[in-house]
Amino acid sequence: MQYVRLGNTGLKVSEYCIGSDNFGGQTNPEDSLRIMSAAFDAGVNFIDTANSYCDGLSEENVGRFIKTRRAEVVLATKGKSQIGPNPNDVGVNKKYVMQAIDDSLKRLGTDYVDLYQIHSPDLTTPIEETVEAYNDVVRAGKARYIGVSNFSGPQLIEALWAQDRNGFSKFNSVQPRYNLLYREAERELFPACLDQGVGVMAYSPQAGGFLLGKHRQFKAEFGGRFSADFRGANFYKSTYWNEATFDAMEQFVAVTEKYNLSPMSLALKWVRSNPAVSVCIVGARTHEQLQQNLIAWEEEVPDDALNEATAIGDHLWDTAPWKPQMHMNAPATAQISTTA
Repeated sequence: MQYVRLGNTGLKVSEYCIGSDNFGGQTNPEDSLRIMSAAFDAGVNFIDTANSYCDGLSEENVGRFIKTRRAEVVLATKGKSQIGPNPNDVGVNKKYVMQAIDDSLKRLGTDYVDLYQIHSPDLTTPIEETVEAYNDVVRAGKARYIGVSNFSGPQLIEALWAQDRNGFSKFNSVQPRYNLLYREAERELFPACLDQGVGVMAYSPQAGGFLLGKHRQFKAEFGGRFSADFRGANFYKSTYWNEATFDAMEQFVAVTEKYNLSPMSLALKWVRSNPAVSVCIVGARTHEQLQQNLIAWEEEVPDDALNEATAIGDHLWDTAPWKPQMHMNAPATAQISTTA
């Protein structure tokens, strides 16, 4: 397992981060603990959760795991989602932030998190108030580092400027959705992160399994019907469910067959090969899925396969109003150390 610095910080994190959005939902508490234990035994040291995941049960399950391993865990959580019935029980105003971090710490069973993040932009709160609130969280010792999620490049730069103006703690990381089929972050966010030294924690590197070809059986017609048991049908309709994307997925799977690779390995390596990306957040609902992901993580992927995958993604975006040019099949953030 490789370790990198998160952005410009000195914090060493595994390139593989456990995504815990299923823990306490589709994944029961016992299996959640088993997945986390197996991942850490394989060298992972990074877990990402949020106060909204499984209505707080994810944080509770992560808390059970870290109880005896806190010193070795780099723990990240997020806030912004609804935590109560009152008008200030959602967002990132100062009242919400201070309540949400305390609630998360209680569920996690710890007195600090290593990384506290805004789950998504809050357009109802002035950015000056938000960055002051997150600075207060750091000064109170409740978080060591701070970050954002689902921010655009301009939103990130606006926040960093506000922090600079006031001498506040800076955002050290950002979480964008990023994979071969969804490359919006390449347009403005990644250049901003490289310029400002902000670490990128890419989530959905396998497009929710879409790149693996696992959702073929749920498609009845483009833009049309879905099987009743297809979790996340509305999400897929609005993002990947169109003829061009299905064609790109089939071409991607064909590349993996050509080079005798698992689709997981090529999808993960493609994301990691972007020089802006520090970390991939990889979820697993079962212990078996975790083992498959870990095996794929270590699989050797030839440059020719990466180049062919990139060409597929480029062609997909040909009809978009912009054409991403930034992705390069080069090493991601410089590696710090290696362990088995």
